[in-house]
Amino acid sequence: MNLSAFSLRFLWLPLLGCLMSAGAYAQGKPTDEITVGMSIPSLQWVFYLMVRDGVMEQAKTLGIKNVLVADAQADPARQVSQIQDMLSKGIDVLLYTATGSAASAVPVRLARQQGVPVICIDNFPKNVECDAYISTDNLAAAGELARQMIKLTGGKAEIGLLQGTLGDSTEVARAKGLDAVLSEAPEMKIIDRKPTDWLQDNGFKVAQDMLQKNPKINVFIGRSDAPALGAAQAVKVANIDHKVWVFGYDGLPSALEAIRDGKLDMTITQQAVEMGRSALRTAVDLQQGKQVTKTQLLPAFVTTRENAATFLEQHP
Repeated sequence: MNLSAFSLRFLWLPLLGCLMSAGAYAQGKPTDEITVGMSIPSLQWVFYLMVRDGVMEQAKTLGIKNVLVADAQADPARQVSQIQDMLSKGIDVLLYTATGSAASAVPVRLARQQGVPVICIDNFPKNVECDAYISTDNLAAAGELARQMIKLTGGKAEIGLLQGTLGDSTEVARAKGLDAVLSEAPEMKIIDRKPTDWLQDNGFKVAQDMLQKNPKINVFIGRSDAPALGAAQAVKVANIDHKVWVFGYDGLPSALEAIRDGKLDMTITQQAVEMGRSALRTAVDLQQGKQVTKTQLLPAFVTTRENAATFLEQHP
């Protein structure tokens, strides 16, 4: 199968998990009376803006008038405090993306103590069980990215890996997916890896440092698009005398534009907007005592210059 053919296909992955009863939350409020609380790591991160947009779009469709959105500003302590405040205001459901791994279980426990169902989005908190979890199948999608990367590079590369935040569930899953496939390609060697906390500026600085230490690097992998874009800029200013492939993950508009313009080679486009829609639909079902699929893993798209414009026109 060639890249062009694959890039237009969904990475169709099954919805995993079992049906769970939501009897504990069966309060049966009319939809237009439900108050939704949404806590996200940062409104400065475009991915979470797209998730929020999906929530707001679905709220309008369902007739939900009250959606409280809290911006944690990448501060776990602030996030806990904000969720406590939302719970004191009487929210009926909580949509939650943990900020890092520190104290990530606390908001889930607080909400469930008050009988408020919690739908976790994208990042799964440690040592606690959400009522439902909505994400991309990062394990499979990262593996597919690795397979396409092997094809493009001819199966031989010296790789600089720009990690996200160590310990995040998304970082862990993407690492497992990538490493599993690369383990079958012995000439694809990761010669340096460092965390970037998902930030573009950090990606630039880390990639610069890697190139100074290992000028033969010919692949950068960003665990997300932001550090990948930073790496692309580092390659540009370094005036490297050989091709350096740069791969991202997320499908942010800025990355899609970079792919269209030949500045980035590939990314994985997640369905950020659909995550928001699915999370709110699931939250409402739980609040009304319906059964839901506990773990919902959405398909993702391999994205190259051939199909980037499609996602720029309408992001999934």
